[in-house]
Amino acid sequence: MKKIMKYVSLLIVAIGMASCTDAKFAERINTDNDELTIKHNTGMNVVGRVTVDGRPRQGVVVSDGVNVITTDEKGEYQMRSKNREHVFISVPADCELPTEQGLPKFYKKLDFSNSHVLQCNFELKSKPIDTKFSIVALADVQVGDNVDLSMLDTIMPKIKAQTDSIQGTVIGMSMGDISWNNTGIYGQYKAQVSRLSFPTLNIIGNHDHNEKTHDDINSDKEYRDALGPTYYSYNIGQWHIIAIDDVLYSGVRGRNDYEGEITRAQLDWLKKDLEYVSKDKSIIIGLHIPTSRRNNPNNHITNRQDLYNLVKDYHRVIILSGHTHNNFTTDIAPNMREYTLGAVMGAFWNTYGGLGICNDGSPRGYGVFSFDGNELSDSYYRGEETPRDYQIKVYAPQEASMRYGRVEGILQTPYMAIPTHFDNSSVLINVFNWHSDWTVQVQEDNGQWQLLTNSSVARDPLAVRFLQYRNGWEKRPSADPEDRNDHMFFYNPTSSNWQTINVKATDPWGRIYTASTRNQ
Repeated sequence: MKKIMKYVSLLIVAIGMASCTDAKFAERINTDNDELTIKHNTGMNVVGRVTVDGRPRQGVVVSDGVNVITTDEKGEYQMRSKNREHVFISVPADCELPTEQGLPKFYKKLDFSNSHVLQCNFELKSKPIDTKFSIVALADVQVGDNVDLSMLDTIMPKIKAQTDSIQGTVIGMSMGDISWNNTGIYGQYKAQVSRLSFPTLNIIGNHDHNEKTHDDINSDKEYRDALGPTYYSYNIGQWHIIAIDDVLYSGVRGRNDYEGEITRAQLDWLKKDLEYVSKDKSIIIGLHIPTSRRNNPNNHITNRQDLYNLVKDYHRVIILSGHTHNNFTTDIAPNMREYTLGAVMGAFWNTYGGLGICNDGSPRGYGVFSFDGNELSDSYYRGEETPRDYQIKVYAPQEASMRYGRVEGILQTPYMAIPTHFDNSSVLINVFNWHSDWTVQVQEDNGQWQLLTNSSVARDPLAVRFLQYRNGWEKRPSADPEDRNDHMFFYNPTSSNWQTINVKATDPWGRIYTASTRNQ
């Protein structure tokens, strides 16, 4: 009964919240066109002017997703746009990111219903070029209904409180799967993300497509109407940020009918866009489906090499992705690395006993990346509901024991889903954000610290208990524990009478995290 009352109360709060946010964030129609004052050349149907602090700015990159041009000495641009919905600028590094109601607004809608020529101006404000800045990467927010929204409503103040302590300029990036097969929920999402103290760039994911349509362009129309173009670029400091749509959706066979692929149109656009970016700059690419997977090398977007070839000669390339609801880092080239992030929603929004975990046992959370000059200077994964230094979970043998495969019937609690796993003596260690440039050490009682040199592939015990079993305490989607989870470590104690196992993990930036477990 308490559980039922909890969800009833959440639903009431969510309905009230939705009624307010829908009105505030209702889409404005036909408000992006400016008075036509620029004489257009023959054949040109989109013109405009870019100013910075009221003065014309030459050399600003302007695009409609096909054409990529720059403004002239008057700050003006002209193009022939065909069947495009937006014109957008690649905001220069010495300008503030324009916002509207707390959300990025570097684009304008193209609506030719009342005119065959449109003028779209961009008025920017100058700022010093950032030598240092940070990105907060939110993967898989994935809200599908009012109950999900009410849970996000409780999470956002926590994320805000945590990220408000980040020094300097901060930009958010939402890495796709913003909605959960509910394209009518973008208004409420925008209201939530605007509560953060920084603007958040958005990227489309597979669940952001309208599953009732049967082609890629029409399936993401609601997304474009609410959040703007599905690919674009932006400049900050010595970095060029690129947002990419790598979900090629068909929908013929239902909501999961898509491929991880970047369209040729996007690659052609990106090639043109990069012509205006010098090779001494560094690149950040944000997309949804990972281009590479450390724990599953054969599972990747189909034409990733085409993307790599376009950016490989830049100083440093950082790729940020989501989709898997797991944490892993993949080295692609000496100057190219991909960070795939656990999900804001965890494995799914509903949780048992307040526990929110991803499929690999990581706490649900987000990534923070800091930059200095054209280098990455810091990175970490942060649980939304856990302390900053919670980066390790240690399972005593009794906790690590589990059974693979589904248990038939209804279980009253997830703790009933336990018996055997591997053996009854090994300690199992999950280092959530581990990569090969970390070091992991273990200490048995007061003995010497020992280096654990090899990670193992194993399912996280908590993920098995809470995700793998049919149950009656939660609405559970098809979220299974990650069976290729490679940031796990086994340790066999030298004595069966051990009392305490201590674990110490050091990240690439020199931070040391600790955890321990006692013999039960």
